[in-house]
Amino acid sequence: MTVTTTGDGWSVELVDDVLVWEFLPGMELSSFKTDAYPVFEELLEAHDIKAMVTVVRLDDPFTGEVFDIWEQSARRAEEAGIARWAVVADGIKAISLRGKIDTGDLTTLTTEERTEAEEWAHEA
Repeated sequence: MTVTTTGDGWSVELVDDVLVWEFLPGMELSSFKTDAYPVFEELLEAHDIKAMVTVVRLDDPFTGEVFDIWEQSARRAEEAGIARWAVVADGIKAISLRGKIDTGDLTTLTTEERTEAEEWAHEA
């Protein structure tokens, strides 16, 4: 089963039991809070999701508020039974995400390769 939803600067696709998020250049943090995060909650309630992949293509550097939202998402994912979270980001963003987010007991992978992330997530 595949479910696809898009918003202002983001998209999400549920393929089998893996969520694949993509955050695009120019996306505003407010769009995540008011648009994307409620969709995340709806998908968690409606489906049995085992893993997620987040593709980060944002231009702006991450702020403390962004890290807080990522951690909130990780906690909620873990509560919903998600076991794995792969993040696809380039260079410094990958390093920044790897070192600054508390993902609880989620098994995580940070990579620059989307294919690697999606294959890893589907192994869950």
